[in-house]
Amino acid sequence: MTIKRGVLAAVLAAAALTAGAAPAHAIPPPPPGGDLLVVFSYYSGDQVVGQRWFGCGQPAGQWGVLEGTQKVFFTPC
Repeated sequence: MTIKRGVLAAVLAAAALTAGAAPAHAIPPPPPGGDLLVVFSYYSGDQVVGQRWFGCGQPAGQWGVLEGTQKVFFTPC
């Protein structure tokens, strides 16, 4: 019984370490050169349902529904 618990604990620990080592899905870096307006667009199917933006020395803003499929756009100022 103790051996089974030890094996189970080792398997669970190995699984936790493996899951923790998975690569993160980060936002890609902006292209080089100058200030950029960063826009997060939210989609429901093919329709834009909301946006959030910041950059270009302007106040950040948003509109609409901020959930669903997200795409990031980097626009030069």
